[in-house]
Amino acid sequence: MEEIKILRIKHGNLQLYKAGSPCFPSNFTRDSIISAILMRDPKALKNQLSFCASKQGTKKDSYNGEEVGKIFHEFPEVEINGKSTEFNACDTTALYLIGHEVYQKLTKDKTLARKQRKNIEKACEYIISHLRGDLFAEDPKLSLAKGFALKVTYWKDSEILSRKNGKPHYPIVYTLAHIQNMRGLKSGAKLLSSEKLKKMAEKMLKALEKLYDPKLRVYCIASDAKGMIHGISSDLLHALFYLNPGDISNKQLNGIIRLSKELETEIGYRTLSPKVARKVKDQYHSNTVWPFEQAMIYEGAKKFGLTDIQKVCLRIVPYLDTAPEKFNLGEKIRKSNCDPQLWTVAAKKYFEAPKKEFLI
Repeated sequence: MEEIKILRIKHGNLQLYKAGSPCFPSNFTRDSIISAILMRDPKALKNQLSFCASKQGTKKDSYNGEEVGKIFHEFPEVEINGKSTEFNACDTTALYLIGHEVYQKLTKDKTLARKQRKNIEKACEYIISHLRGDLFAEDPKLSLAKGFALKVTYWKDSEILSRKNGKPHYPIVYTLAHIQNMRGLKSGAKLLSSEKLKKMAEKMLKALEKLYDPKLRVYCIASDAKGMIHGISSDLLHALFYLNPGDISNKQLNGIIRLSKELETEIGYRTLSPKVARKVKDQYHSNTVWPFEQAMIYEGAKKFGLTDIQKVCLRIVPYLDTAPEKFNLGEKIRKSNCDPQLWTVAAKKYFEAPKKEFLI
């Protein structure tokens, strides 16, 4: 695939990938690990995991958001409002742990995990350090800061709904990030053969009920110091990728299915309901459809036997003659930003390949 060759970069003896060309020349942990999983590419996964381990956080740093055990967001980083984006992600550490589990399933090779055992232990400790009532809470105070360079630190990192200037009131629990970190700790428990970590992950799963939104009768988008953030978002569809049947009740699953109708478009699922998307100033993660997310939602829906949701995700495929980062919605559907984008290339490969066993 010629598109992926454009995205290759070297760091020492490691072949890595930049997130997109020409907009995002840096290596992003989130994009790289998710892409390697979707492509079932153990070499790309091993290289990224090795790079993550070499750059894992060792201290608290208010400038770049670093914490002990935390996995970086972007390298080389950029500076925004006097702060660095380097460690501005609360889901990358979970993805590092999940990536290790997937690597073992793909290769049956346990030597990488043995070599990085201390890194894996530190990554688990990072997740544990963020638990408040068994919920994964993001808070810049944990890096001795008052805020981050980015307004939001899970994948929809432009701004949050219903808050002034799109900034949350910390501490905040992002429902999707909580689920990712729960699944990350579960992976850590498997990698370290730890019953203690397994039980902590089970408590995190149970704590999801604290995020139940009585207005929508399903989990909320997030909950911060000011209260719940309501709205119909692709986050819960996306979260199915990290969950397994039995993890959530049929009532919750039916709620996700019910609300997903409001997110349907002719090219797949949009990131935010049109009823609230117009209230968000920055449309980057609101009035858009992201190809990689269609692959994530498809894989999750497949696990839960949700064939109608799978069919909606497949609507993106005819539009992927190239690999744009996202599609903007409006009177016309328009490709936007980088083309190619790494995880769009991965989504294309995912949809083209025979569907194999579930990896998580």
